[in-house]
Amino acid sequence: MEQIKKFVDSYHSLSNSSLEEFTSLFTKIKFNKNDVLYRTGEKSGRFFILTKGIARSVVLDSNGKEKTRTIFKAPIVFTSLVSSLNNKPSLAEFNCLTDVTMYEGNFLEFINLTQKHHDISILYNRFLEEAFIRMQDKATILSTLDAEARYLHLKKQIPDIESLIQLNHIASYLSITPIQLSRIRKKLYPK
Repeated sequence: MEQIKKFVDSYHSLSNSSLEEFTSLFTKIKFNKNDVLYRTGEKSGRFFILTKGIARSVVLDSNGKEKTRTIFKAPIVFTSLVSSLNNKPSLAEFNCLTDVTMYEGNFLEFINLTQKHHDISILYNRFLEEAFIRMQDKATILSTLDAEARYLHLKKQIPDIESLIQLNHIASYLSITPIQLSRIRKKLYPK
């Protein structure tokens, strides 16, 4: 559980007793590329600390076409927050774009710990703040940058992304077609 401690410390240090209770929530698991963590319409109730690999959340548009909503690159914590908080079916599917290693925990047990331990409550707030900042950043990027600038922004965050995941997933995340992505890459990296 040393990985969890190191991850937690990057957000907010916990007392030894809080850390012990927090780490007791988790089971280390591995998934293969293309494995589904949970499907659209399923209730989540779980949250994940991704320590290796890349996962994503994906939704279907009005035509039934997959749209990559979020890319999660380790190290990161994530869940279907609406599903977990409201005990409702998830509007997104969560799946693995690469082989992943993560820790899985029960979300409601985590929330119970936030009510018992102030330092865990602060940790939860830090997780939420980071998620909000990521969402706000993506909304700003999608609304203000052209396709090439969005691609370059993603490359700045994950420089080797093309060697890690399929180009169609990258295009979907950027809200462009694979053909547009191919043209952008050809323009930026001519042979």
